Amino acid sequence: MIRQTAVALAAALSAVFIPSSHAWVEDFSTSPFPTWSFGVGDNSNSQFAWNNDAPKYSGDAPGSLTVNLNSALPTARLDRPIGATFTQSDNFTLKVRFSFNVISAPTDTAAQIAFGLVNSALTGGDRTGSFSNFFSSDFFHTVEFNYFPQLSTWNPATPGPTLTPVVAGAQKGGGDAFSNFAAIFGPASDLGANPPPLITELPEDVVLEAVLDYDGFTRELSLTMYQVQSDGSLTLLLTGVPPLDLDTQFSYDTNYPFVVDTVAIMAYQDGYTDPNNPSLVATVTFERIEFIPEPTTGLLVGLGVTLAAISTRWRRS
Repeated sequence: MIRQTAVALAAALSAVFIPSSHAWVEDFSTSPFPTWSFGVGDNSNSQFAWNNDAPKYSGDAPGSLTVNLNSALPTARLDRPIGATFTQSDNFTLKVRFSFNVISAPTDTAAQIAFGLVNSALTGGDRTGSFSNFFSSDFFHTVEFNYFPQLSTWNPATPGPTLTPVVAGAQKGGGDAFSNFAAIFGPASDLGANPPPLITELPEDVVLEAVLDYDGFTRELSLTMYQVQSDGSLTLLLTGVPPLDLDTQFSYDTNYPFVVDTVAIMAYQDGYTDPNNPSLVATVTFERIEFIPEPTTGLLVGLGVTLAAISTRWRRS
């Protein structure tokens, strides 16, 4: 009985504590182009470039990837498969270390720095629609970091810039991606509206870490920001951005959930931008990307039941 109990306990624990084969790290120590590919567009405008440069902080590998954003250019998206699919019922974390520098972000425009998770077969590259077709956006099946560095004069309560996690689900009823979409709007995601000690913008030209953490039980996506110090330690940046709760988002239908299988770095086109004055010109340099699948809440509950049963059986033996 004791031997059987030990085997059952080991099996239960291994389900939680053995690392998943679908977890991986990209540190850009070598060129990513042999293992990454363009899921949308290409590199004909030389927007993506690998750098054989020095480490930026203790523990960093040499090498990085720079993305030159220009919202007047066609969308280009660089993809790397995860090796499995994840839905709104799963738990997972995406950690991205990057720095950025904004060259131009005209007031009262909108275009974002973006990266996250997509579906290699179903996620398109139209993020905005356009004057010729307001309903052409097709970025279905997306879990995304968005930072809009632009300022705004439209509403004193939301002066910009804006930071938010974003989710787009499956296509619903033939509609565009915004027909099944969730983001945090208003003052809750507007950094410029923050009181002290919250930050009023993301700092430029320093290494940041963005952590997108999704809980499949609560269906909440949180976005936490850190600054990576030269010694590799992390300093929490107080953004005030709350978790994105898919169950309370009127514009997102959980009956049409996202299904993602690929990590992606986006260089989006803004379909409404002035080609002579793009809504965003910036450089973003990536140091490290890590994807971590987590045990689902159902598995953890099952483990608790198993351990309780084992404990009871052990006491009786």
